[in-house]
Amino acid sequence: MTAVAPEDPVSAPVRRVLARDDLLSLAQDAEAAVGIVQERDAPARPLGAGAAQRAALERVIGGEQDLFGYALRRQLTLAESSQEWAVRNHAYRHAAVIVRFCRLVGITPTVDGVPVPDEETERLYERAAAELVDPADRRWDAPLDRSLGLGVMTTYETVRDRRLRGDLDGAQDLATRPDDYFLAGAVERYRAMYEYELGVCLIRKGQPAQVRQALIESDELHWTQDRVANLDTRDRVHFVLGLAAWADGERGPGGPDAALGRLVQAREHLVAGVGLPPRRTRSQEEQRDVRLLSVTLALGEYLAARDEPQAAAVVALADEALAIADRIRGRWRVIARSQGPLAIAFRRLYGDIALLTSRLAGRAAAELGLRVTLSAKQTGFASRMRTGRTLIVNDRVRTVLDEIITAEEELADPRTSGASTRVAEEELADRRQELRNAFSAMLADTVLPTPADLPRLLERVGRRYAVDYAALPDTLTPPRAGSAALNWFRTLITPDGDVTFERFEPGGAFEAYFDDAPGRRPWVNRLADATPGDGPDWRGLAGELLPAALTGQLLARTDDDPAELLICAHSALSLLPWPALRLDAGTRLIDRAVVAQTPVLTCLSDAYPPAVTGPALVRLVGADENADAGLKAIDIHDECAAWGIRPGGRVPPHHCTVAPDPNPAPVALGRGLAEALADPAAGWGFVHVAAHGGGLDLSQHVRLPERLSAGHALALPWPGSVLMASCHIGRLVNPEDAEPLSFVMAVLTGGGRCVVAAIDTVWDRPTAGLAADLVVQVRAGGVRLDVALRRAQRTMLWRSEYAWALLAAYVR
Repeated sequence: MTAVAPEDPVSAPVRRVLARDDLLSLAQDAEAAVGIVQERDAPARPLGAGAAQRAALERVIGGEQDLFGYALRRQLTLAESSQEWAVRNHAYRHAAVIVRFCRLVGITPTVDGVPVPDEETERLYERAAAELVDPADRRWDAPLDRSLGLGVMTTYETVRDRRLRGDLDGAQDLATRPDDYFLAGAVERYRAMYEYELGVCLIRKGQPAQVRQALIESDELHWTQDRVANLDTRDRVHFVLGLAAWADGERGPGGPDAALGRLVQAREHLVAGVGLPPRRTRSQEEQRDVRLLSVTLALGEYLAARDEPQAAAVVALADEALAIADRIRGRWRVIARSQGPLAIAFRRLYGDIALLTSRLAGRAAAELGLRVTLSAKQTGFASRMRTGRTLIVNDRVRTVLDEIITAEEELADPRTSGASTRVAEEELADRRQELRNAFSAMLADTVLPTPADLPRLLERVGRRYAVDYAALPDTLTPPRAGSAALNWFRTLITPDGDVTFERFEPGGAFEAYFDDAPGRRPWVNRLADATPGDGPDWRGLAGELLPAALTGQLLARTDDDPAELLICAHSALSLLPWPALRLDAGTRLIDRAVVAQTPVLTCLSDAYPPAVTGPALVRLVGADENADAGLKAIDIHDECAAWGIRPGGRVPPHHCTVAPDPNPAPVALGRGLAEALADPAAGWGFVHVAAHGGGLDLSQHVRLPERLSAGHALALPWPGSVLMASCHIGRLVNPEDAEPLSFVMAVLTGGGRCVVAAIDTVWDRPTAGLAADLVVQVRAGGVRLDVALRRAQRTMLWRSEYAWALLAAYVR
């Protein structure tokens, strides 16, 4: 068996193209294999009890490894139990595809917790092929004549699997077929797929010059015949000949232009839709678009790698690749927002496009880089909400989500016709508008996102600095744990509207803060345990995370003339106390900037949050109330004093006035916080809560002492300014594969413009003092909540950062 040599003979750019093409091809097949299980095991589409059962199924197979293990076990069970040989063939092949895809993306496939060995796929394909042999024919080399089409497809998948396992000789031998192998029936289109595999085997063995020799006769004699010239798969022959010429460099016939010509031919074939019927199924469109995406991005990377890169052409091709990717993901709405194969593939794909774009100079490339990372993060969370739909109190929100999911499932069904697709898309547009009209534009934009409107986004950033971060894998970097497994990108938007996009490398300070290492625990998630003498290296983190140009401009400001800085974090960066970062030895970020975060940059509504107005709804939970719930008392004396509320063991919600002195006395309310918020006549302008907090996602909550969850908060109207003096409520985990769900997100979705909350466990007394300081400023009038937070935090700079830096301001 010939495996790929340790010193790979293929250049990194060509390896990336090959790896991405394999990833997309396998993701499509694995998506079908997993989707069949989900479709078979889930109830029929009508909602009601079925929606709850589908949610239960998703909880069972919610994680990547669980999802694939569940689907693998179900396919193997079907293969062993079905009475139909064709069903058994498909099930064995689907099981093999799931195993191979898992191996490709770094997931260990398991069945009932037992790892499946890499070589198991060979046995599975042997079993699949055996199902196609006529039982009456006992020869070891009996033809697969029960179904010629299934036989050709089974053999093709076996070739691909052998190549991906490193058995290049075995794959090459199996891919080498006589002409008459493809002449019967409708299998002639598979000839191009076999020839692609043959060519890739030679490229991976370091023999790209032999690809043309192996395929020249077929290319010049077979594919020029009228009856096959218009087969839809011919692009695969052009593609592999182009990749071989690229790998061979200037040594091959035609020099560097040979690769360019073949890649262009492959792309033109796909753009024209050669060989596709006028009325196409969604599956046919999908297969064409996936190949077009692979070829388009490869052509852009080829032009970027030339001695004289054609920047404008590369940007145009990368832009088109992004549009194709978004179009494909739009059709696979439900699946692309889950932990399924295409979701994993698309995260790496967006990483590839961002890597390509980051190598290019100019405004167009920078804006494209920002749009790529926004697309990667703007995944929508209808399906994430579905798993916690019982936590959403509002019946209408739940109903609309169910209707959205039904339409998304219709789009994701490969059997869906063009007419049905249009009906489903119209249904989604209607439901999106319903969310905008009945609830909020932000809820509609995050549940069913649309492509970013960049000019509008830049206008909303206004006179602020904004830094958008994204952490993305790519198709060439081996999957592994830690920050080194991801490519980090950042976009800087300046007050004059300039946009720059770059890749950056996290360093030692980042790793010490976020990553586990032998003998060292990261500081993230345990900041309350740190002492002033401990790390992390705040100055080092600023130097690694902030663009140098931004740091220089911030240092030019003064304490009394701070810049406005908007941060859209991603991955673990959302758990960083940004105000405490040091720009230099004597200057913190908070000294030179009003720092605010936004969960989703595309959801900015206006340039700045408004000044706090009244009336205020204040809920400070007393010691006796906490004791009744088995909770520790919290210190609310300073906050009571700031509002003029009488302290005590039981402190009911109060109506307070936000106005300069003299202020009217607070009025105790005879109803809870949620009921008071839901009163449309109240006209609240500010909410202040001091209570225990905890949980994650839609179950994140405050204890009043009854639980008010994020799912409940999502159904409530919220005023423009909200102060949550509670542990963890500002813990807005912004995952790499979906948009965030949290209490803060619920408040912003429900009308909040600025929310101040804690990103971790906070110290009781300092937090109460900070909150009281904010209240005093607010009651003095004319101040924004994020500005008031900066002022209050700067009065505590003499204390440990952990006493003040864990409160963060979030805006939309």
